[in-house]
Formats: sequence, structure tokens, C-alpha cells
Amino acid sequence: MKYRNPRIPEGINVSDSHPLKELLILAGGALLLLVLLSWLLGQFGGRLARLLPFEKEAAMAPVSLLRSDAGSDLQVYLDRLGDRLGEQMDLPDGMLIHFHVNGNETFNAFATLGGNILLYRGLLERLPHENALAMLLAHEMAHIAHRDPIAGIGQGLAIQGLIGLLLGDPNLAVLGSAGIYTQLHYTREMERSADAAALNAVHDLYGHIGGAEDLFRVIRAQREYSGDSEMPAIFSSHPLDAQRLEAIAELAQERGWTTTGEATPLPLEFGRWMAEATARATDAAGGDEPEPGEATSPSYLPPHPHPG
Repeated sequence: MKYRNPRIPEGINVSDSHPLKELLILAGGALLLLVLLSWLLGQFGGRLARLLPFEKEAAMAPVSLLRSDAGSDLQVYLDRLGDRLGEQMDLPDGMLIHFHVNGNETFNAFATLGGNILLYRGLLERLPHENALAMLLAHEMAHIAHRDPIAGIGQGLAIQGLIGLLLGDPNLAVLGSAGIYTQLHYTREMERSADAAALNAVHDLYGHIGGAEDLFRVIRAQREYSGDSEMPAIFSSHPLDAQRLEAIAELAQERGWTTTGEATPLPLEFGRWMAEATARATDAAGGDEPEPGEATSPSYLPPHPHPG
């Protein structure tokens, strides 16, 4: 066989694509892979966290520090309404719900670890009747029944651990610090599920869901009043207010629920109870009325953008 040494064509190892374009494609692929991996890990972390016994979760929440600005009458009223809703929701044995009222004017409410629900006076005093209040309480109770607080923390920690490992600083010490209570993030699916469970409880309690949608109308009115624009749904963990109202109508039609009915008024003393909560919050703040968003309860329970 005769030996041949052909000449190698010029530019055989040079790509026709611009190096920057190739870099962007590789970076985009890596980012997409990271997002997918983070999502999968977050799902796994959430599912794993839900397996934690509720009594273990309750031990993670320092209930003794969850002070409340509610007077005895308001506390009894909320507890009794919560008990009535709980009977309709068939809460698991041993799952106790604890309501705490913060007397400042922050417009918020949220559920956290161990069956604890924090309600801000700024939202409570804007509710037009008991049906809207019941929808609010049942929504937060549904988060607890579905184990969303611990699942949200599990998701957050799993994703944080992945990112930390990639950056060389996993910072897993957050598991033993107050930072764990700031990891509460509920997905849109969690919110929809909580809305559906709350509507079911409100319907079973009152025989109709009339007035339940007023909770979301109050939220929307507050948003418009404060000038806060609502982000597109793809960028928000909470379903948009309009979407939630549409979902109520669709679910009612699907289940044959009555959407109209006489709303149960709040107790005549409700306004006085709110004033007493404000006074207690002011005293706890050292005599100065708390600014909107200023926590009079522990700092590890940060306000969410709106009820969640």
C-alpha cells in the first residue's frame, strides 16, 4: 500500500458559529438544567418534609414566643369559629390550630409551622362579615392540614442546599437557626388547593359560599388603594385575584354550590376588639404606634405580600 499524506483543509477545527453564540447556548442549557434540577430537588424536599410527624413540626415552632394582641373575647371568638371550620375540614387527630392576632395595620395573614396562624389587624378590620373571615381562617387552616408550611421549608432548604453546594457554601446551619422560619413559600398549586378546601368548609358551615369571594375583593381593593400592581401569574406564587374569583365560580358550578346567601355579620364588639388589639400592639412597641409592616411578634415571622 502506497503511503499518502494529504493536506488538511484550512479551518477544519473552526466553527462557523460565533464563539459568543456558542457560549450563550451552553450557558442557557446549563441554566435550564439547573432550574430543572432545582425544581425536582424542591419537589423531593417538599414530599420528604411532609413525612415529618406533625408533633415534630410543632416542636420546631416556638409557640411561647408567638404572642398575641387579641383580648380574651376576640381570642374565644376566633377559636370557636376555627373549631367550627375544623369540624367541616376533618383535621387529622392531634392537629391543633392556634390563632395569633398582631395589632398593627399590616394587611396580611399567614400560616406557619406547628398549626400557628398569624392574623394582622390591618386585614381583619377590613373584612365586611364573618363569611369572609371564615374563608380567610379556613384558607390558612387548609395550608396547615395539607402540611404546606413544612413542605415549603423543605423545598426551600433543598434548593438552597443545591445552590450552596454549587457555590461552595451550602450554609446548612440554617436548619438550626431562626432563618428556617423565613423559608415559607407556597406555590400556586398550594394556594389553589387551600382555596378549594376553604370553600368546601365555608359551604358546609353556612350552607352556601356567598360572601367567601369578598375576601379576595378586599385583597384586590387594598392592592389598588396602595398602588401595588399585581405581577403576571407566571412570576407570582399566588394565583391572581381575578383568577381566584374565577376559580370560585367554576368550583361552585362544578359542585352545585349556592353562591348567594345571607352573610353572617361580625359581632357588634368586633370594632372594639380591633381597637384593643391596636392598643396592645402600641404598648408592646413601647408606646409608639407600630409602622405598617413593623412586627410586634417575633421577627422570624415575616409578612408575606398578601394572605397566603
